[in-house]
Amino acid sequence: MSDLPVEERAGGIVFRKRNGCIEFLLVTSNSNRNRWIIPAGHRETGESFKETALREVQEEAGVKAVIFSDLGVLEYIWYRDYQKLLIKTYLFLMEYVDTVTINPEGRQVCFYSFERTKTLNMWEESRQFLEKAYQIF
Repeated sequence: MSDLPVEERAGGIVFRKRNGCIEFLLVTSNSNRNRWIIPAGHRETGESFKETALREVQEEAGVKAVIFSDLGVLEYIWYRDYQKLLIKTYLFLMEYVDTVTINPEGRQVCFYSFERTKTLNMWEESRQFLEKAYQIF
């Protein structure tokens, strides 16, 4: 995989505690409104991965959050314009602070219990990172 062009991204698994339960924030995908995803996106010039993750969470989910811990890197192969790319997404566990935008980018935004995330239409890799995040608690 190392000979493929690499695209670096960053994002955040945002959590909040409500009524003694940990809930995770997910957003709908722009390409498939029936799929739930972890907010993440492209790193801009000069940004650290942490800065990118915080910005993307605010842009895609409309929330302010603070980084709680590093969750590692999600890697997968993606095809764009007939080109094979290695996507590396640096993920951070974040704690919810406040909602700053309602309905950002036209996406649905929702907090779900960990048990409920198991029933959602999600990429399996995203589900594995949610499990990793949940195990921290």
